[in-house]
Amino acid sequence: MNNTSYDNLDTDFYVERAYELRRLYVAAAVKNFALRVKAFFTPSPRSFQGKAAH
Repeated sequence: MNNTSYDNLDTDFYVERAYELRRLYVAAAVKNFALRVKAFFTPSPRSFQGKAAH
């Protein structure tokens, strides 16, 4: 396979597609991180049952 076989590829399309996928990944990662931070600071309704430990 020589380099001329790659001349037909639309590199701009693939570069834009890579940027789009990266934007989607970063957006999902930020959303997940924000949910985890929010869950960390939100008091959870824990019901303590049973005897005390001491």
